[in-house]
Amino acid sequence: MRREQLPLTALPAWSKLNDVSFIDISVQELNDSKGSGLITSRALSSKATYDTPTLLVIPRDLILSAEAIEESAKVDQHFRQLLEVAGGKSLRGDMLLFLLMQITLASPSHPHNVGVQNPWTEYCKILPNHIPVPTMWSEEERSMLIGTSLESAVNGKMSAMVREFDKLREQTTGLQWCFKSWWEHETLQITDWNLLDAWYRSRSLELPKAGESMVPCLDMANHSSVPNAYYEQTSNDSVALLLRPDVELSLTSEITISYGESKSEAEMLFSYGFIDESSTSQSLVLPLEPFPDDPLGKAKLAAFAGKPVVRISGEQESVGWECPFLYLMCLNEEDGLDFKVLQETDGSRGQLRVFWQESDVTDITNAFESLIGDHSLKDVFKLRAVALLHDRIRQQLERLYESEEAVQSLADSVHISPDFSKNAIQLRTSETELLQTAFALIDIQKTKLLDSDTVLRYLGSMNEEPTEVAKTNDDDDDDDFS
Repeated sequence: MRREQLPLTALPAWSKLNDVSFIDISVQELNDSKGSGLITSRALSSKATYDTPTLLVIPRDLILSAEAIEESAKVDQHFRQLLEVAGGKSLRGDMLLFLLMQITLASPSHPHNVGVQNPWTEYCKILPNHIPVPTMWSEEERSMLIGTSLESAVNGKMSAMVREFDKLREQTTGLQWCFKSWWEHETLQITDWNLLDAWYRSRSLELPKAGESMVPCLDMANHSSVPNAYYEQTSNDSVALLLRPDVELSLTSEITISYGESKSEAEMLFSYGFIDESSTSQSLVLPLEPFPDDPLGKAKLAAFAGKPVVRISGEQESVGWECPFLYLMCLNEEDGLDFKVLQETDGSRGQLRVFWQESDVTDITNAFESLIGDHSLKDVFKLRAVALLHDRIRQQLERLYESEEAVQSLADSVHISPDFSKNAIQLRTSETELLQTAFALIDIQKTKLLDSDTVLRYLGSMNEEPTEVAKTNDDDDDDDFS
């Protein structure tokens, strides 16, 4: 959708008109790949002072939150209609519809009798047309993520957005103003929906009172693993950006905040479009899927309280993993696992219930690692889980190795953004190193379990070789960060 675009130099006027207070800082274009940022207008210090310097204040009525969505629907009948037919599923979905309404109002060709303009209508004109998150990369650029934990996550996210866009078309074609504004001449495209999603993911944050929100002007602050500022909600529910204690900044220093201390490289790239090179947090998430020949596979997925993924994290030689689904995945009826659909008192089919050793464990399906703790075959169950994880990591490493040559060729292509290439290669390198370390350490765990008396007796009774304890599945499921 074509929308009127305003330069960053329009922000001071917009801020003044909407009572946003910039105090000793301003928004400026930076000379690196960060784009714009908040820069000091004079030297600042929070040392030996009682009052923490305030840098930015955004009024409560500019904050885009669940409350703001509700208030907007009260004054804008067209937005209310849009929410009634396509909203109400999630806060993210409602926020995207609000942003869609704003870019529609910002379009030179929009019907003038549609919608009510608000400060966000003009603010959306200042926001960039491109966010460097992988969902906005070209197909060639995304192929550089093959073998990384982002491969399935990005593919899944893009498929989900296509479904959302198609559903939006289906739900709104019947509204005359929507048909005229978006669908009659195909004015609205999937690329517009992708952009709105990228705005939301890269600019939303959690406020203590308002919850998940988007805050104009504050979203111009860049991330640092050693931030010099922080934000908070004040007593009147406005949002203030303040200098951290014991900080001294010279003129033209950049003001930074933290986007999250524990986010992995993949999470940062997925949501914000960059990798923090100074971060020490190393982790990745891999999807899992039940064995294709497991008769209980679908029931396990339906009953499990969470996503069927494994999170691997660590630093240098110390690597750990967390995967509650893995233990449920490795159990079967012969072990004492059972599923039942209990009948309701009115005769209808009830909820799927999970039983372990004849006890109902439906509400704690993510605690099977603990549930097997007292079982006589616990070492056998642990070996199944470790062997499966070992093979899942091997599959991921093989995919990284097999795609390496093609990725290196793409890295030199003129069609690939140098920044995207740099981020993709850094992600591939760090995840390869983490997976290699994890593979070696889990191999040691597997060897120790194979020496367990319980395992040896079990294998002997089953007349199986140790390497036949676990089966694996080569198919990957999609993991989504949004």
